[in-house]
Amino acid sequence: MFSVPIIRRRVKIDFEHARAGDWMAGNKDYENVLNAISFLFPAGETYFCHSLQNYMARITDPKLKEQAREFIYQEAMHTKEHMRSNRELMKTFPHGAEMDRIARGLLNFSRAVNPKPTQLATTCALEHFTALFADTLLRQQDGFRASSDPAFAALWLWHAVEETEHKAVAFDVYQHCVGKGPIAYLHRVIIMGSVSLMFLGGLAFGFTMIKWKEARDRRKSGTTPATPAEKAAAKAGKPTLRELFKAFPARLYFDYYRPSFHPWNHQNAYLIDKWREAYATFGDAPEDPAPAAA
Repeated sequence: MFSVPIIRRRVKIDFEHARAGDWMAGNKDYENVLNAISFLFPAGETYFCHSLQNYMARITDPKLKEQAREFIYQEAMHTKEHMRSNRELMKTFPHGAEMDRIARGLLNFSRAVNPKPTQLATTCALEHFTALFADTLLRQQDGFRASSDPAFAALWLWHAVEETEHKAVAFDVYQHCVGKGPIAYLHRVIIMGSVSLMFLGGLAFGFTMIKWKEARDRRKSGTTPATPAEKAAAKAGKPTLRELFKAFPARLYFDYYRPSFHPWNHQNAYLIDKWREAYATFGDAPEDPAPAAA
């Protein structure tokens, strides 16, 4: 099956001098959706690492075992950098801490009650979501880079590239260790359905909570918008599911339910090559290794 090299990049982005409170020009809605997702990433990526670590001893294919190690490295590095960016974002968006708690609660519950195959199938499902969002972002990378603060453009485009590089690893580990037959297939698609509901429900709850908390804070401070223009300004920039899925590739999402599905059925490696044109030396600077998954 087709694959691309999974690169270990040592990354430390300068967020301290970035415009964390207003880092994307011209599309505040999309910026806040990405901020909300960023608050969810550290919990999610830690979960991904654990779900693969559960199976490392059972992977007998040397190439797949090495890919799994690189997957864990990349996800741990994503966790580190999103935690660093989130610390800056939370200075302007304190609700990020609540989003993080929601994600950790849901995924800790999954780890506590679900067997290891279900945890791995959950990772496969969520990795499919991240691969789709990465594909969407990389298809507009020139405009995204031009309209965004350099630090946050670098963060999101690097993350999207690495999600593309390793998009098949969890799936391949699942087929290698859990199976490819009818039962394994039914298990992974049932989990995808439940994860989709959990993912959408969690985001909807988190977005609603953000709006409620900001409205409550405005009432307490006596700054509740009174005029139509003030109400429109207050509404602008709130993360919404409509904004999140405006460019979502629904057809590619539903491909996951095909028995013959594989993540590299959607061949988009050329987007990685396009990214390298702008970030040729990204991740080359010496830096401490990514922390182990917590």
